[in-house]
Amino acid sequence: MNFATTIFVLFFLPVLSIGWVLRGYPAVYKYFITLVSLFFYGYAGAEYVLLLLLVAFMNWGCVQLREREVSYAQNCPCCGKLVKISVLKGWKKWPLVVTVVFHILLLAVCKYAEPLYVQLNNLLLPGSALQQWLAESGMGEVVLPAGLSFYSFMGLSYSIDCYRNKQLPARSFADVLAYISFFPCVMAGPIMRSEQFFGQLGARSARSSDLSEGMCYILSGLFKKVVLATYLSQELVDPLFTTPENYSTAAVRVGVYAYTMQIYCDFSGYTDIAIGIARLMGWQLPANFDSPYRALNLKEFWHRWHITLSRWLRDYLYIPLGGSRRGNRYVNLIATMTIGGLWHGSGGRFVNFFIWGLGHGLGLAAVHGFHALKERWFPQVGQAPRALKILGKTAAWLLTFHVLALLWVFFRAESFERACGILRASVCPQGGEGFAPPVILCILLVLALQWCGPTCYRVFAGVYGRLPWGVQALVAGVLGGTILSLGPEGMLPFIYFDF
Repeated sequence: MNFATTIFVLFFLPVLSIGWVLRGYPAVYKYFITLVSLFFYGYAGAEYVLLLLLVAFMNWGCVQLREREVSYAQNCPCCGKLVKISVLKGWKKWPLVVTVVFHILLLAVCKYAEPLYVQLNNLLLPGSALQQWLAESGMGEVVLPAGLSFYSFMGLSYSIDCYRNKQLPARSFADVLAYISFFPCVMAGPIMRSEQFFGQLGARSARSSDLSEGMCYILSGLFKKVVLATYLSQELVDPLFTTPENYSTAAVRVGVYAYTMQIYCDFSGYTDIAIGIARLMGWQLPANFDSPYRALNLKEFWHRWHITLSRWLRDYLYIPLGGSRRGNRYVNLIATMTIGGLWHGSGGRFVNFFIWGLGHGLGLAAVHGFHALKERWFPQVGQAPRALKILGKTAAWLLTFHVLALLWVFFRAESFERACGILRASVCPQGGEGFAPPVILCILLVLALQWCGPTCYRVFAGVYGRLPWGVQALVAGVLGGTILSLGPEGMLPFIYFDF
């Protein structure tokens, strides 16, 4: 269910009204929000709900085993006395191992069964018994359930956090299901941690600021998605990435920049709307973007882009691999980001996501290595003249931005060959179609938002929050209608719904 559609508005208005009434009754509210979330998720496909329930059950059961103790009596071989033997006391690692392996296999099958089927089918002899068996196995018909990657990571964070912190109480299945299925996050994040969710599950007092702040987030997200991302996609990005050979070299270069801006507007727009929807209901979701294209290196970029995912990878993958304390920091970084790239993988774009993740891993390793060398060999660099510092930061920003744009080509292209074709067309002169001048203006506007966007948002939210309720409703209606009218015909799904 797309947030920017009429059907979602018709779904959300009664949910919001009933939720405000029930927020003082935490037991009833918990079941209400769970049923609402399951209905929202089931709209994408009723069969997917069973998988979500299975993921919730696996993580709930994993933690429940921490509380179990199975014992039996047995004669001691030394003294012959009857003693108590504990079979399962407290927490053991194997339930967590089973849960982690289950999630890995689930993601691998759903994301890579289809391309694996195609490759195996090409290797087998036509008409052979093995090829016939493969066709009947249904491997090529496996579909990636919507939001699987996000609610799997949320479930794993609950299980792992309870394993690491023995003092965390085991939650009921209803609590875990409410957490994993929470509808503002279930499709494309942000990835909430269990302590962030459960801390807000109890009774909460109604705050008038929730409504005004929520509407500001929603209007911000709609503008990014409807006006900017959709325009860039339909005007240049989609046709160019489909047939790059039809476009001139200048258009291809602009198209690469356009997609760099589109994916930011699309994903951060979704996050803003999700945060706004949750805020209207009285929930606080974690921030997920912080002007990422202001970054001067890839390390800073990942502190600003998809923040909840980068922190998840750091806490549950990079640190367990050894982090910067055990093993080789650079190998751990490369492995973490490569696995993060494969997490995005779906369909036949395995190689593309592998290159995208590996490229970010190598870039992060290079940044860490550069800073280590700078601190060792050039400790006085901080005392350089101000003009030289500005020049260095400008060069660092340009390098980082173009590395990101280059890697986004592999993220967006449908195949490795298509990505290479786009990069080749951006370097080797060729004739073809051009692009509409407003595309350049749109790209520059998104870049400008990286620096002035947070300030503009704070000013607007401050003024909007002081308006009377009736005026706030009128302003929200006018701005929302204007945004929808500025967008092209049709509403494209959010990019991260595919993951």
